[in-house]
Amino acid sequence: MNLSAPRIASERWIVAALMSLLFATLPAVAIAAFVPSALAPTVALASAIVLAGLATPWLARRLPHEWDGLSRAHPGWSALWLLIAIAAIARTAGIALFMVDANQAQASAYWFDEFYVRHNCFSGMWKAAGLAGQGVPNLYDPEHYGGMEGRFKLDDFLYLPQFLILPRAGIALGGGFLELRALWFAIEGALLAMSVLILGRWIGGAAGRRIALLLPALWLSTPVLLTLQLGNFQIAAIAMSLLAMMLFWRGRPVLGGAVLGFAVFKLFPGLLGLYLLAARRWRDAAWTIAFSALYSVIALAWLGTAPFEAFFQFQAPRILSGESWAFLWLDGLEPVVAINDSVPGLAVKLDALGVGGMTPVVEKAVSWVWTLVVFALAIFAARRASAMSRLELVSTWLALLALAAYRSPFVPDHNGLFAPIWLWLLVAAGSRLQPSRVAALAIAYLGLSAVLPFGGMPLPELHGRMALSTFSQAIAIGLCLWVVLRRPQGDTANARASATPSPTLSMG
Repeated sequence: MNLSAPRIASERWIVAALMSLLFATLPAVAIAAFVPSALAPTVALASAIVLAGLATPWLARRLPHEWDGLSRAHPGWSALWLLIAIAAIARTAGIALFMVDANQAQASAYWFDEFYVRHNCFSGMWKAAGLAGQGVPNLYDPEHYGGMEGRFKLDDFLYLPQFLILPRAGIALGGGFLELRALWFAIEGALLAMSVLILGRWIGGAAGRRIALLLPALWLSTPVLLTLQLGNFQIAAIAMSLLAMMLFWRGRPVLGGAVLGFAVFKLFPGLLGLYLLAARRWRDAAWTIAFSALYSVIALAWLGTAPFEAFFQFQAPRILSGESWAFLWLDGLEPVVAINDSVPGLAVKLDALGVGGMTPVVEKAVSWVWTLVVFALAIFAARRASAMSRLELVSTWLALLALAAYRSPFVPDHNGLFAPIWLWLLVAAGSRLQPSRVAALAIAYLGLSAVLPFGGMPLPELHGRMALSTFSQAIAIGLCLWVVLRRPQGDTANARASATPSPTLSMG
């Protein structure tokens, strides 16, 4: 025993224990995914407890010593943090149970909503990967996705063929849909947690420590939990893109290119390619292009030419013409229109509310205007990158990704609010919180967490749903635009934040 080892304060033990338990659920789900469903919940619970027990002492020794004494210095905020962390653990545990046993829908994020209980975005990727393995000529044909997989309605596959590398690898290892659904939840969750913590450490100082402390608040938000449950690639694409940009700024162009080179297949992260070119980071852009080409060659060799031919001959024309989202204009789908956070989708919302002149032609025009706006913002931000602090850089990258994602004709609110709620964390971490800012951040958090359910609870009629949805959408877009357009403070902002800790959420 090393008697000279420094004493670990109780605050670090508590934070380490709760954070370890929160994130131990992710590998626990991955372990339990491949055992019989009757045993899966027990195996997941036991695995989470064991892993958290092993991780807690290791993490407690490595947490910042600045957190020692927080419960005495800020008792109110410390108690609030405890409540948020415990709530995040409870909600994550519920979704984890639903992941390892699809019959436990009562534990899911929106257990009261039949649509979200039966919807899973990963199902489309899994189905398409199976069709590719069977040599189906056109795996983008919507007729392939009209059925069910257990309790889940199959989602259409709308991605580029390169995405099929991931589910094909899982199928090759013997995983079925339910097993891969759970594994994908664990992978995306781990990638999100790792990204937030790594980026916080890179940002450093008081802001970096606040990012770590605010992570449970981010995790508890509905856009994060619901998107993790649904298995949409949005989380992975954004997390990978931010990690890649950080790697570029750390002088690691090869590794950064390997990460961003795959994320760009989601399309909207491709905006960062324009950002890199405008910032004259030629090597970073070149390695990204090189790895994208490599992944394309791998997909072509593994899957054959049929998926690529089907994409360019069938799916790409449907995307460009808007046919893939023509359902938004159908009568009776107003509840779907209401949850659309897309900027072009505002035309569809106005049409649903009876505003004249709103047509698919107007929607397409708005889409191209917004594309030019986002391109201009990316170039504008890239030219100012050298004047930005690390916190400002990460915030700007994230804001640009969110704005680019809003270009799609259909962005469900759980997807559309994910990047802005993460951006909220960064803004809160970098703020010196006076009462007015606390109030503004609280309102923003509630607005950015407002994912509208389809049913299962009393809700306003169409006009009320539209108002709630557009309110959260306005907060999200406004926050992103403010982050991109504000004047860079550079290292001055970091120094001021570190020298004058916040009287509220600084906790460091």
